[in-house]
Amino acid sequence: MEEKCIARFFSPSRFICAKSAIATFSQGSDEPLCETWERFKALLQRCPNHSFDDAAQLHIFYSGLKPQTKMILDASAGGIMMSKIPEEAIVIIDSIAANDYQSHHDRALV
Repeated sequence: MEEKCIARFFSPSRFICAKSAIATFSQGSDEPLCETWERFKALLQRCPNHSFDDAAQLHIFYSGLKPQTKMILDASAGGIMMSKIPEEAIVIIDSIAANDYQSHHDRALV
């Protein structure tokens, strides 16, 4: 049933485009980590049959980050972020992104 639904509402060309957007993901020049992480997760949700496992998703996300963002994540991981298992890495990214989100919104209110 799921396959039929995906085939009907998610054409091959749309699938290829969505999967390509995931595979070529990169952080915008002035995009904070919180927005980058949310945008990446939204891309994954828009292509439910992308077939990237958790480790591949993290590799794609991390590879698309700006060097200074990678440095922040690596420091938060206590070494190299990509040496963490996917579950640990996601917890770290979620935590840093939540803190980043809060700091950006606190500045906007001032």
